[in-house]
Formats: sequence, C-alpha cells, structure tokens
Amino acid sequence: MIKKVSLGIEELDRLLGGGIPEPSTLLIIGDVGTGKSILCQQFAYFQAKSHHNVIYFCIDNPPKEVRSNMETFWDLEDLVGLTFVDVHSEEPGMMWINVYNYEDLLSGIRRYFKGSRFVFDSISTLAMIHGERKVYDLVRKIQSWTLRSESISVISAVRGMHSRRFEIAIKQVLNNVMLLEKEGEEVFVSVEKTMKTHRVKGRFGLEIDERGIRIVF
Repeated sequence: MIKKVSLGIEELDRLLGGGIPEPSTLLIIGDVGTGKSILCQQFAYFQAKSHHNVIYFCIDNPPKEVRSNMETFWDLEDLVGLTFVDVHSEEPGMMWINVYNYEDLLSGIRRYFKGSRFVFDSISTLAMIHGERKVYDLVRKIQSWTLRSESISVISAVRGMHSRRFEIAIKQVLNNVMLLEKEGEEVFVSVEKTMKTHRVKGRFGLEIDERGIRIVF
C-alpha cells in the first residue's frame, strides 16, 4: 500500500489521486503571480501541524518575510517542527546557506536530509545565480536524497524564466508535476505527471482566500 501525503488542500489531493506518494518529489511550476509560494507554504504549514518536521529553504525571500506571509493565513504561534533555512540573505539569528558558492549550497542542503518534509522556493533564483546546468544537477541530487531518506520534497519554479530545455529536463527528473497558469485575472491548475498514483486530467480554477489556496471545480 502506497502512503500518500496531503498538500493541505483536499481538492488538490484529489487531483493527485489522494496526495503525494511518499517518498517522492513534486514540482510546482507556474507563471508569476499564480500562488506557487502560497501553495508551498500551505503544504509546509499543514505538514508541521500534522507533527512532521518541515525544512523550508527560503530562496526567493528571507525567512521573516516567508513567515509573515504565512501568518496572514494561518496561526503559527504554537506550531513546532517548521524550520526556515535562509538561502537568501544571511539574516541574523537564522540558519543560513551560502547561496553564491555552489559547493557550499550542495553541502548545506544535503546535511538537512534526514527524513523530513522539504520545500525549495524557488529553484528559479538558483538557476539565475548558478546557471541551468548546475541547478539541473542540484535537482537530480534533491530527487536522489529525497528517495533515499524516504521523504517528500516540494520544489517551485517560475515558468518562462528558463530555457524550454531546462523546464522539460526538470519535469522529467522529478516524480510529480503540477502546472499553474495565468490567463488574465484567472489562475488554472493542472497535474501534468504523477508517480505511483492516478491523476485527474483537466484544468481547474485556483483561488486564494483568507484560508489560503482552494480549487474551483
């Protein structure tokens, strides 16, 4: 029996055939302003609330900003098990990884893989700093570390920020792929690929309210 892990959004779990298989990776790739980071944060919150250890690698924004954004939706005061790792700004008092040295980045991320939930938001910034070839190598390593440690990793990326070749390559490497598309003021979500589970085909509306993300069928 394959264990499946909730994203914290019941309707989205249904699109994934009940959730994310454990262990596996999920790529959330989408246009700017579609809610990729909120989706990552919602996953992190609900997994920590369910007493799992969650490591959130803050790459696009500093940890204080990520936490502040999460607090607009959920109460984090008594939440334990959620750890923010600064891969952005060397914020005082935070655990941090040197984002500008590739070897430091690899070793810094690797030491956290001990059977938890992981969020990388987002690898697009890393590709801009280190180039697509090195970040493709990093994505392959994250895939391997995730399966070896029997974990779940959620990875976000900005569609259109990279070469088509790179986007296809990371979709091929990672187990599950979710696409967020913006058309005017509307946002749509679809599941492009799953592993060890069925998926619901089609595009569905995605909205953000005071509780976070919800799916409109």
